[in-house]
Amino acid sequence: MDFGAGCRRLLFTEPGRVEVIEERLPGLGPGEVYARTVLSGVSHGTEMAWLRGEAAALHRTWDAERRVYLDGAGRDFPVAPGYETVAAVAEIGSEVTDVRVGDLVYLDRPHADGHIVASGTARAGLVPPDVAAERAVFWPLARVALGGVHDAAIQVGETVVVTGLGTVGLLVAQLARRAGATKVIGVDRHPLRLEAGASLGAHVVDAATSDVAAEVRRITGPAGADAAIEASGSYRGLHEAIRSCAVGGRVATVASYHGDQPGLRLGEEYHRNRITLISSMTVNGCVHRQYPLWTLDRLNRTARDMVSSGALCVDGLITHRVPFRSAVDAYALILDTPQDTIKVVLTYDD
Repeated sequence: MDFGAGCRRLLFTEPGRVEVIEERLPGLGPGEVYARTVLSGVSHGTEMAWLRGEAAALHRTWDAERRVYLDGAGRDFPVAPGYETVAAVAEIGSEVTDVRVGDLVYLDRPHADGHIVASGTARAGLVPPDVAAERAVFWPLARVALGGVHDAAIQVGETVVVTGLGTVGLLVAQLARRAGATKVIGVDRHPLRLEAGASLGAHVVDAATSDVAAEVRRITGPAGADAAIEASGSYRGLHEAIRSCAVGGRVATVASYHGDQPGLRLGEEYHRNRITLISSMTVNGCVHRQYPLWTLDRLNRTARDMVSSGALCVDGLITHRVPFRSAVDAYALILDTPQDTIKVVLTYDD
């Protein structure tokens, strides 16, 4: 490719505004790969925070060296969201020998219909020939879920609460069982997600109609759960995760928290029951808590293998497939009718 291919890219140009722009990619280098996107997943929590203008990085300055947010201007719009891309290799550079035209690859790249990446990046994301794009698109969130279960340090025989049964929460519920939990209790307020949790073997609690902590204790016994994993991104969800735990229990958070939210009261059960609160983070320079036994590469491989083999069930979690040209509709679905969605993906058939 002597000249750059045309490319459509999705941008948040200001809070609440989604646009698809056209541009040209750079020319293809000898060690590079041009891949056309087949499918990309919308990360409901992270991307909605950017779209609403609530992401912390928009309002504060991240000092990467000292790893602290400081007062001052953060990032500005436009923002190119997304990191769950599955693409087919369409062209390779003259020196590329480790991937072939037609190979399917997972790429940590924003929503766009084409990408140029180093051949090593493409090779690292190679999707096995017998694995469909609609499974591979779950690879990064499976890593997030697996990291959360590791950080929660679940042991055989424990009871575990999962607050928030979106995609990550449903993956966490499955992994908690595989880690040895004898009871997994899923909490959400949307019937579609509660039904999905029940179908995957979780006891479910409707947060819209129940006192969550009381219902958890009805299931577990009066002491409460040994651990909880918070996947809702809501301070209320985090508060209920804390309330649901026994004395000395653990709460691991896999969600991101954005904006000013009510509902978290640390002077109550968190203080009185001596709860340990753990932040789970598998990227952004955070090594695994069991490094060097566990590395990010190992975590990725393990999560990918579990999704690809079917050991971690993702079939049926995609509720909406929206053409890329109509991407604005995908975000409207998630913003306006979250109760109808679990996983929304963008398709690139045209």
